[in-house]
Amino acid sequence: MNIDRKDLPVDCVLAITYNCNSRCVMCDIWKLKNQPELLPTEFLKLSASLRDINISGGEPFLRLDLPQIVANLKKAVPRAQMIISSNGFAADLIIRQMKAVLAIKPDIGVAISIDGIGETHNQMRGIPGGFDRAIDTVKKLKELGMKNLRLAYTATDMNIEHLSKVYDLSREMGVEFTHSYAQSSEFYFGGKQNVRNPSVESLRKQYKYLIEQELKSFNLKRWLRAYFAYGMCEFVSNKNPILSNAPGRDFFFLDPNGDIYPSVVHNIKLGNIKETANFEQFWCSDEMEEKRKLVDGKNIPVWMICTARSAMRKHPFQVLGWIVRSKSFGIKLDSQ
Repeated sequence: MNIDRKDLPVDCVLAITYNCNSRCVMCDIWKLKNQPELLPTEFLKLSASLRDINISGGEPFLRLDLPQIVANLKKAVPRAQMIISSNGFAADLIIRQMKAVLAIKPDIGVAISIDGIGETHNQMRGIPGGFDRAIDTVKKLKELGMKNLRLAYTATDMNIEHLSKVYDLSREMGVEFTHSYAQSSEFYFGGKQNVRNPSVESLRKQYKYLIEQELKSFNLKRWLRAYFAYGMCEFVSNKNPILSNAPGRDFFFLDPNGDIYPSVVHNIKLGNIKETANFEQFWCSDEMEEKRKLVDGKNIPVWMICTARSAMRKHPFQVLGWIVRSKSFGIKLDSQ
């Protein structure tokens, strides 16, 4: 089989466990018990085409073989940027794991979930004192010398007013800021269905602040995050992405059992990595093309960083044009 490199995936989310020590209101993964998990050797099968990998869960630091998983990922996908998404509640375990992980991949990142200030975060994550524990973990990771560190905020109708507050906290702590809006899924998040119906006024106010602050910088990465935030505001308001993206082509989601999906919201199983001898041949097979037609037929709109990142790479002039116009003439939200 002749494989064209441009047809291979560049972005993925790897849920390495559904074991979780959080009780989030927007996710029921913590209710799942005794779920199977891939052996670290299975990650050696991933395509070297990948450029961005989000190691997620559940809580990934609860896998005591996390350093071996990272080592295998580095071997299989040497050029990929990696980020580990964590709730930050088990500080001592996280620091112990990260000392081993950083020895393997010094540039790996960690994103600690902060969904509001103080009690708001505690309510969102269902853990008393969770905010203080997560912030303590961020501080301890900084003490390790980590540079690739960020606060990751998940917006819902319940906490939308805290978006700007968490952003400001990230600037005060000298770490990066990323965000998402709570998704619904038939097979991920424990099947949790999240309704997105925020106050339009609050939504615009919060996103306008975030976008303005990011565009004030002299950093292209932050400008791109401003565009992503603009796209998220429009997506939540209008239910349609501002750019077309390609789940199941540029991107995939791998669950702890090895099942491969186009994204966390597309309930179409593409295959299982345990049954795949050669990932690249699997990805470019005729059978996969037939399954992609099913994905296209679903026509499920998505705007998540993992899918939006690839879409933005494919439409650089549209993205840069928006950045120039917004910096020059101010922000205009189409939802206004």
